[in-house]
Amino acid sequence: MRRLVAALTAAALTFAPLPAIAQSFPGLISGVDVAGHQRPGGRAIDWKQVSGPGMQQFAFVKATEGSDWKNTFYDEDARAAADAGMRVGAYHYARPAGDALAQARYFASVINEGPATQLPPVLDLEVAEGKSALQLTAWTQLFLGEVQRLTGKTPMIYTYRYFWYEHMDNTNAFTNYPLWLAAYQNRPPRPVGGWDKLSFWQRSESGRVLGISTPVDMNLYNGNTGQFNQFAAGNTRAGGGMLERFQVPESGELKVLEQDNTALVLAILALAAGAVGLGELTKAVDLAGFSDADARNIANLVQRLATTGELPVEDLKNMVAGRYQIGDLLILLDNAAK
Repeated sequence: MRRLVAALTAAALTFAPLPAIAQSFPGLISGVDVAGHQRPGGRAIDWKQVSGPGMQQFAFVKATEGSDWKNTFYDEDARAAADAGMRVGAYHYARPAGDALAQARYFASVINEGPATQLPPVLDLEVAEGKSALQLTAWTQLFLGEVQRLTGKTPMIYTYRYFWYEHMDNTNAFTNYPLWLAAYQNRPPRPVGGWDKLSFWQRSESGRVLGISTPVDMNLYNGNTGQFNQFAAGNTRAGGGMLERFQVPESGELKVLEQDNTALVLAILALAAGAVGLGELTKAVDLAGFSDADARNIANLVQRLATTGELPVEDLKNMVAGRYQIGDLLILLDNAAK
């Protein structure tokens, strides 16, 4: 999402276009999520191209962050995507250091005063900002309850594995809400936190889609057309069974991202400790399978975070112990750079 966004924007990581990720998959309902990063220089998204025959069927648009920031392009993109025949939802990037109720009320006001949406309002939960798992659980409960009260819609949670396991203690307190999980791999991930299924799977953050000039997050809905229609009509229990049995064509890029990240995390920690330099880290990233340009971008980002004291060292140590994937690592780094 924001990062996850652009997982890798010019300010963070910028991956080269990878056409193998693009478009849609027969038998599955696919869609995108967008933020300001998809509007470089204000360039408009051509939603009619995005939603063309055999293309994307839904879009989540970033609406807000914190308690006072709104995406300049939210109203325009939400309206244009809906006008192009897509099902549309809004998402809020959580800042748990701030007040949950204030953020929920701001998010709800932007939704209620803006273009009509068909999909659940989404809480994008990726950073802890110093809160414990118990505190984050309480914060999340307050936010979701207030959004539901003010919008009349059941919200959805967007997160990624490392965050839910390590910062939410893999809580099962939210299984009444639908789950949208980011996992950059070729096969559908298993749910976290006691959920019995995913509602949406964010499969890649570097897709290429006609009508969008930048790489974009690619998502799949876990259900058939009838279930998707029910889901969009407010039955957030609808869905399940499609991702569990459907295997999409494998992507070379996702083979890189689904690798165990232990060696790469250890190299990053070594740089943070002063045991290796930027050149050695760049080589380690390159050995993981990234292009030379991407390896330099990732290594430079790590060095910048280390220099500014923003490198999440404790999280990186946890990743080594937990044996997560390279995709989880990139999400962590991107959020650290926000």
